[in-house]
Amino acid sequence: MRYFFSAYPAVRFFAGVAAGIMSAIYLPVTPFAWLVMAFGACFLAAFMLLVDRQRLPGDRLSALSVLSYLVMIFSAFAFYASAAFRLVPSPSLISWAGRDVILSGIVEGRPVDGEGITNFRMRVTEVFDEGITTKVGDQAKVIVRRPEEGSIGIGEGDFIRVKGRLDLIAVASNRGEYDPRWQNRLKGVHVQLFCIGSWRILREIPKPGFSFMQHVVNPLRNYLSSALDRHVPDGEERQFVKGMILGERDMLSEELYDAFRRTGTAHVLAVSGLHVALLAYAVNLCLQRLKVTRAGRWLAFLILVLFIGLYSFVTGNAPSIKRAAIMSVMMFAGGTLGLKSWPLNSLAASDLVILLFDPFDLFNPGFVMTNAAVLGILTIHQRLSALVPEGKRLLQRIFHLLWSAFTVSASAMIGVSPVIALYFGTFSVSGLVANLPAVLFSNFAMYTSLPLFLFNGFAGWIASLFGMSTWLFARVTLFFVYLFSGMPLASVEFRPDLFDVAVFYLSFAAAFQALFSRRWGRALVVVLAGMNLLLWHGQCRPMLNPPGVVTVNIGKEVAVLFSSGSETCLIDAGRREGSWERIRRQSEVWGLGTPVFAAAMFSPDSVMRAIPVHRLSPASSHFPGRTFVVRRLEDKALRIDSRGHSLLFVSGLGRLERQKADGADVVLWLYRFTGKEWRRIDTWIAEVRPRRILIVPGSFMTSGQRELLKRFVKAHEGVEVRSRSRQTVWW
Repeated sequence: MRYFFSAYPAVRFFAGVAAGIMSAIYLPVTPFAWLVMAFGACFLAAFMLLVDRQRLPGDRLSALSVLSYLVMIFSAFAFYASAAFRLVPSPSLISWAGRDVILSGIVEGRPVDGEGITNFRMRVTEVFDEGITTKVGDQAKVIVRRPEEGSIGIGEGDFIRVKGRLDLIAVASNRGEYDPRWQNRLKGVHVQLFCIGSWRILREIPKPGFSFMQHVVNPLRNYLSSALDRHVPDGEERQFVKGMILGERDMLSEELYDAFRRTGTAHVLAVSGLHVALLAYAVNLCLQRLKVTRAGRWLAFLILVLFIGLYSFVTGNAPSIKRAAIMSVMMFAGGTLGLKSWPLNSLAASDLVILLFDPFDLFNPGFVMTNAAVLGILTIHQRLSALVPEGKRLLQRIFHLLWSAFTVSASAMIGVSPVIALYFGTFSVSGLVANLPAVLFSNFAMYTSLPLFLFNGFAGWIASLFGMSTWLFARVTLFFVYLFSGMPLASVEFRPDLFDVAVFYLSFAAAFQALFSRRWGRALVVVLAGMNLLLWHGQCRPMLNPPGVVTVNIGKEVAVLFSSGSETCLIDAGRREGSWERIRRQSEVWGLGTPVFAAAMFSPDSVMRAIPVHRLSPASSHFPGRTFVVRRLEDKALRIDSRGHSLLFVSGLGRLERQKADGADVVLWLYRFTGKEWRRIDTWIAEVRPRRILIVPGSFMTSGQRELLKRFVKAHEGVEVRSRSRQTVWW
């Protein structure tokens, strides 16, 4: 270990940086305290270096010098991250939350199109509110409603003015789901502006002068995109190629994306280090004639850096692209200088450069997964590949080539699979095999697209030939992805925690090293010890106490999970198909069983038919389950009874007054609330005395009525209002 850290200084440096950034986020320490600690460690390190120079021979350092140096790195990056995370600029856009304003600023990053909306990040320079213009230096997320076809007509680097309502970014709607507020806070964004249409956006005429984004990056991106639109036939193949080369994954179908996810080949969709490496290899191959002289080598290096840098900007500067671009530049720079580049050291150095510009990339799943995959390839591939020698015969070489491709895929899977399981709760069994054809033919598609871009400007018919070749290889890639995704057990659900992932990596590293050192006994002991740790960790986890009722927020709609203790019933599943997986995951998160029965209050029949459980049909009046009974009392009124508790679902106050709770909890959909409704609900509560009531306000309830409803809830114990950012949980 001592030799390892001395041979890889960038790895040692990276360890201190990563520890500092994580401490800044998770420890309750102020930025000022980290700053004092950093200055103290800096002065101590300088003092100890002077002392060691006088007292110790040669270049030796004392333990205190090394420790103070490491603490200085740790605390300096902790201060950097803590200041970025805990402090906001003054004035901040948070001051205008809840108000209609006009923001002026520059579009950062490529606008992303979704279902009927476009969102992008904006660096705001001015805020106009109530006739007053205020200079600011903050960021905002902008969401624009757009028509079905077409775009809002803005690009990265444009200066725009946009009018809309400014609000704080919402938190996670349900437990364990993506938290927009947290993720945007890591990017320095605390507010979002909703714009009802593109007519409320004014794009300013670019100012005279050179702009790298306006005059180089955006025209190049538009040229590449239009070349693909012109010469690659429309369909999934074109969208796949655009996502793979340009990072434009917005229009990919959910079915296609799910197929890539199930087969563990989703990395092919993202612009990653693989594509940077392919581009660098192709450009480097064309520049071989320049490398005869020293000046030629430097010219070739600069041209290579230019191509890699441009490609990185054109594709959006994702963490995987930045890491691969910086690592490639470092390795080619070492070759130009005649120095040997150590891949592991180059990987750590490229990560350091990325974290220097944005320390919170450390928490980006893409950053973690790409590093895990590359680390797996660097540490495992060479040893596995050496198990099958190349040989001299043609068949031996072909087999070695196939084996080498398989070991690259296996090494990357070993490195990244635990991280994927940690973040997304899935493990792709078919990934080891599916990656071979998917990566191979997607590489062919990328290589055939390069001459397409070259000939597009002056020889369209030649570009069309390469466009059809690109389409063919993309079609073959999608064929294999769909083939493997449809196989049984293509992907299994598995959600480890951080301890499980750490035990796996440590056990695998120790066992792998012991096996190649032919220490069979040590390898067996390590494997058994790791299995025991995982087993006992699972046994020692606290048992969940599952609730009886849980609401699941599905946008504006709400679904309700009712548990009898051994079975779970689902009431409603939203207005659109595709919510079943989200509901099922919430059942798992809260320790409930997967729903075995479903009934509808507002969900269309087409949505309920898509759910793979028994359901109460519109013509049925009741369903006797094993541990509960569901009854339809009247239209838009349901009741569930189990041995432990009961739940009444009612839409409208008139239907509520016709029902008797009989000890049941109540979920009430209410569409208006005035003093009259206050008195009617008061009277019903006094007569029936339900234990708990959840009121779901209608989407057309006015803000004044909502405020009155909040006052009603405060005045009545056991009554609460449904929130889109918080789940209701009853035990």
